[in-house]
Amino acid sequence: MNLVAGAVTAAIGLLLAVLSITGILPGFTGTGVLVILLGGLVIGLSFVDKPTVIETERMSTPASLLNIFVSPTEVFQNLRRHPRWLVAVVVMTLLSATYGNLFLNRLGAERVANHTIDKTLEMSILNDDARRQIESGRAKAIEDTKNPMLRAGQVVSGFAMAVFGYSFLAAIFFLFVLAFGGAINYWQAFSAVVYAMFPVAVLRFILNTIVLYLKDPTEIHPILGQSSLIQDNLSFLVSAAENPVIYTLLASLSILMFYWVWMQATGLKNAGETVSGSTAWTSSLVVYGGMILLGLTAAFLFPSFMS
Repeated sequence: MNLVAGAVTAAIGLLLAVLSITGILPGFTGTGVLVILLGGLVIGLSFVDKPTVIETERMSTPASLLNIFVSPTEVFQNLRRHPRWLVAVVVMTLLSATYGNLFLNRLGAERVANHTIDKTLEMSILNDDARRQIESGRAKAIEDTKNPMLRAGQVVSGFAMAVFGYSFLAAIFFLFVLAFGGAINYWQAFSAVVYAMFPVAVLRFILNTIVLYLKDPTEIHPILGQSSLIQDNLSFLVSAAENPVIYTLLASLSILMFYWVWMQATGLKNAGETVSGSTAWTSSLVVYGGMILLGLTAAFLFPSFMS
């Protein structure tokens, strides 16, 4: 990342926000704000030092994206001296957007939007005025869900949110490693986080897409199905509507998530300067446990969206 790229990104975000506010490009205000914040993040991270350069051969990005499936240790060791992340994040964002569009087309935008609104209206924290406002906006919500321009804006927003998320995770792992006496550069942690998630995202996209077209769309949950249709866990043992917390816990104990834990531990150990196996595994498992707790909290607070 560099200062110029951050300034250009923030300027593009400001332009999007202005065009949206003036009505030239309606619906892009939120996207513009996110892009402005992304530009600010890029500017801030441009001051973070990169790891010491040592004359080693740089593995090409296409080779890295392919080899991460079959030889992750080699890829992470190369990322130690040549950290990078942009192409991997772009690919994952496009895969997520593609699945999202396929999901909407398969189930129908009306069904997805109506189900989401109905479940929002069931939230006990809403008063009557809030419910009336949400109900009055139902037609526009369905129209927005179908709008290709707004869906394109969601791709941009998704990319920005992904970068924020990976930056935050990288900071957590960076601090964990230092707390356990290891040594890792922030960009090494950032690369490890992104490339550990890449194979999981690709496999999830492929499997979800296959199930999406094999399964009867009337049997697919309009909300839960957007995140995953893969049955690689024991969540089928309970009803999401009757036991949302237990369902979420069982869904979190999935094969793909265990694969991510292993990939993340492998990444930290090999992308860092001096990171022991125990430190890498402890950091990965602690963060995984934190993710599970967040999911359980969301299921407890918003159980209506599980039904």
